[in-house]
Amino acid sequence: MRDIWLDTDPGFDDWMAWALLEGHPQMNLLGVSVVAGNAPLSQTLANALSIRAFHGWRTPVHAGADRPLAQPVVTAQDVLGSKALATVGRVIPDTAARADSQQGVQALIDAVLARPGTVTLVAIGPLTNIAHAFTMAPQLPGLLKELVVMGGSIDRGNTTAVAEFNIHADPEAAQIVLGHPDRPPIQLFGLHLCRQVLVGTEHVQHLRALGTERAEVFADHLQAYVDIAARRNASHMAVYDPTPIAWMLAPHLFEMQDARVDVELQGQLTRGMTVCEFRVPARAQANASVAMQADGPRVMALLMQELTRCLT
Repeated sequence: MRDIWLDTDPGFDDWMAWALLEGHPQMNLLGVSVVAGNAPLSQTLANALSIRAFHGWRTPVHAGADRPLAQPVVTAQDVLGSKALATVGRVIPDTAARADSQQGVQALIDAVLARPGTVTLVAIGPLTNIAHAFTMAPQLPGLLKELVVMGGSIDRGNTTAVAEFNIHADPEAAQIVLGHPDRPPIQLFGLHLCRQVLVGTEHVQHLRALGTERAEVFADHLQAYVDIAARRNASHMAVYDPTPIAWMLAPHLFEMQDARVDVELQGQLTRGMTVCEFRVPARAQANASVAMQADGPRVMALLMQELTRCLT
């Protein structure tokens, strides 16, 4: 069984990724730290607590950083809606539950220090909490088993022409993490890879057919997620945050390539861009393994199999 710490900014696809981890026989989810990203921290934390209550999960949830290291908060509310959990019908009920602590970074540090060498840190939001943790506890990176990140791109961006949202939302944090001299093995899943894993109305219909209340609520949110693509005249939407979880469950469905990855911090048009040098070690020392190819249909089938487990 793999020890996991999840750092997230829910977000519908964060919800999907979290659901894949909860109760899985191969995963021991130690805790969740929440960061500002898809919405301000007050909203992403409220979303995390509502998601946990909706499913009856008991994983501790901790509030983390409410702002990036060096710039104003950037959110995806223009795409995902004010709550970042758009729906075509049913909503997740609000909850009066509170976070287990307001010290998400310290909770992350404590979990890793208690289990040196065993914890996989899964980061599917901006890397602000991770950068704070690496700075507050310099020994921490060397004590992680690995760091799995949804972020970046080797080609097009989504927030700007070249920058992916999670990296663009806190480029300084991302560079601290990627550039740390004692960094753990980093597995990086960018837009170019996640765009190979596509979800559509046929998947919504599959979940509705499960017939449970949880499945119906989830399907209403999934349909709203698919509708983002429909507004762009596309039939299917890329699956972002759950894709690295699929790699953890079935790495044989992916092709990885070592690279040196750095974040552009100065460019007027390119700030937040992940610059990937694949000519390693000739031109640079690798600092990450970048997911390049996925068997999209088989990955999506795996995700649907696991969601069926979660929602029935």
